[in-house]
Amino acid sequence: MPQTITEKVVQAHAEGLAPGHEVRAGDMVTVRPFHVMTHDNTGAVMPKFEAIGASRISDPAQPVFTLDHNVQDTSDENLTKYELIREFANTHGVAFFPAGAGIGHQLMIENGFVHPGTLVVASDSHSNMYGALAAVGTPVVRTDAAALWAGSVTWWLVPRTIKVVLEGSLPPGTTGKDVIITLCGLYNSGEVLNAAVEFHGPGVAELSMSERLTISNMTTEWGALVGWFPFDEITAEYLRERAEVLAAKGITNRLTEFMIS
Repeated sequence: MPQTITEKVVQAHAEGLAPGHEVRAGDMVTVRPFHVMTHDNTGAVMPKFEAIGASRISDPAQPVFTLDHNVQDTSDENLTKYELIREFANTHGVAFFPAGAGIGHQLMIENGFVHPGTLVVASDSHSNMYGALAAVGTPVVRTDAAALWAGSVTWWLVPRTIKVVLEGSLPPGTTGKDVIITLCGLYNSGEVLNAAVEFHGPGVAELSMSERLTISNMTTEWGALVGWFPFDEITAEYLRERAEVLAAKGITNRLTEFMIS
């Protein structure tokens, strides 16, 4: 049986596999994610990082810090935490987005930290959102995030894959959110619990990038660990637009044509 897309992407990011071994559901593999995002919980990951005896981040280009969850809290305690996170990012040379910059997952996508074929994780359950860009996005816990900072790799149990075939187009007045809410309602008995959901079929081409992002994000509410969409011209057009925006800011190496095509 051919590998699923999730299995192929995980294989591309796995280390220490036996020669000729094909990654399959149920395998426990060591993976090196392309990026790992933490948000306000960076403040909770930092002491875990120190507790395991780490003093330097193995690959400073791998983590991304985005402060977005508690930005309305202007107490001295929270502002002190935010400042400590900023100082930690500066010390270790980690990409840092302060409070007010935007929502973490959106920042990851808009700033070129996610592109097709990559495995991108975050210490947040809605990491599934990265699947809209034909990546495998999945959550990790804070201890995993600390381990990634320290050694760039972590363990992952490869999930089973559920194929969802979309047909037709959305009726007027409906959105991507209606699609995922409907799926949650129709299949509400654990059919996709802890699975990788891969969307296929002619209906995919009828969905905008915004709708795909919404659906992927909310596969979390459906109980899935991954919500993946295939790469097509809509994906490529969106990424090229983002690459132009980044290039205007002087950032030319995060989204290259090679990564997009």
